[in-house]
Amino acid sequence: MKSKRNRRNRNWHSRNDEGHGRRMEVGDLARAAAAPGWSRLAVRHDRIGAYARTTVIRDGHEIAAADVAGMDEPFRRLRELSYQAGAGTWFTCELEFAPGGRGYTGRVDSSAPPFEDVPPAAALAELTAFPRREPPGWLLAALPTAVPIELPVAYGERYDRWGSHLTERLGDHLLRHPLPITGELAYVPATAMTARGFDQDGRRGRHTLYLTEQAGEAGDEHFAMGGYGEAYWVARHGILGTGGGVRSVTLDGAVLRLGLTREAADLLETETVFEIHLDLPPETIAGLRTAVPGILRSVTGPPELIGF
Repeated sequence: MKSKRNRRNRNWHSRNDEGHGRRMEVGDLARAAAAPGWSRLAVRHDRIGAYARTTVIRDGHEIAAADVAGMDEPFRRLRELSYQAGAGTWFTCELEFAPGGRGYTGRVDSSAPPFEDVPPAAALAELTAFPRREPPGWLLAALPTAVPIELPVAYGERYDRWGSHLTERLGDHLLRHPLPITGELAYVPATAMTARGFDQDGRRGRHTLYLTEQAGEAGDEHFAMGGYGEAYWVARHGILGTGGGVRSVTLDGAVLRLGLTREAADLLETETVFEIHLDLPPETIAGLRTAVPGILRSVTGPPELIGF
């Protein structure tokens, strides 16, 4: 089974972008396999070549393998995306998810043996697909007499081709920083921001509003909502955006609160409830109260408006 997010969002811009999407896919599959009411959900994937094992633990108890399906592909792809020339890729990936949120923590390991006994064919396949300058001793010891024939490696090649065109727009760190093969992993979705600036743009028949962290500046943290004809969109940072997926927009005093679908929250890198604290004069908040319904007035399937 493939998650909704994975089906919807194949427009990844970098290895890191797709890698994050694959981890989110694993999280959705784990949540679907776990009965409601859990307080801790952990997934561990071990792999050498095609020899793999996935374990899902719900509150200290392992979920039956028959109830966990679809995780092999995202983990397989994660290993490809994480490959570093000469250094290989990870053998173990652990992810932990908390209830009531979209974040995760975890770790990857590229040196410790994931299995007590490593099949010779798996060791050979590993070093054929993911060549290493200095393989760990336990992996060398597991090799059969055959010598690995290193295959041309082109994992994530399309991102390398796009890099020169997208670096200026997305930032070099988003495109070229490699996925880790050893160390900690963490994703903490945003839950709120503070807006001290408000602006609108109504040119060319498009109505857009901007809420910025600093008055008069887009800055690193800003929120935008726009509408054109029957369509609308929301965005953060100027590049994280979704064309829909907003269930509700609430103006509660000096707080603008968005209720988002899971897919929209993941695209915006937020939780499914995202609050914008309005550090704005009353007359500016009044302008916002008029602007939001104006943007959404003619769209198809608009979010519910509360407090406007």
